[in-house]
Amino acid sequence: MANRKKLDLKRDLKSVTQELAGLHRELASQTILLASQTGQTAPLIEAVSALRNARELYSLDAAPRANAEVQQALADTLLTLGRTNDDVQALEAAVDAYRGAITLASMLGDEPMRRALKKNYARARDLLGSRSTRRGAA
Repeated sequence: MANRKKLDLKRDLKSVTQELAGLHRELASQTILLASQTGQTAPLIEAVSALRNARELYSLDAAPRANAEVQQALADTLLTLGRTNDDVQALEAAVDAYRGAITLASMLGDEPMRRALKKNYARARDLLGSRSTRRGAA
């Protein structure tokens, strides 16, 4: 009887954990959409946190592909806004988001996604480096 109750509690915990991670992922998706429509980067910084929270709820071997896709969309949006608005904070967040997305793509074994992410990660770092150099020269 006690073993059955323990098993039921574990199942419930797993279900609630998956639901909570899904809510974090959905929050990130909606803030990405908001930022892409408004051009504001502040919601994207919140999305980085939401995705980090979702990632913490999954074991490394159980990360869903949806997390990687949302992480990639977040990084791409941050890169675009950072480049367009000359926003160093957005570029720094893009670098962090790409790191997380690369890790997820590696865990999923998706080599084409990983290569594309690494390419954009390098772009974000290059842009960030050129912004820092210009600020330092001013």
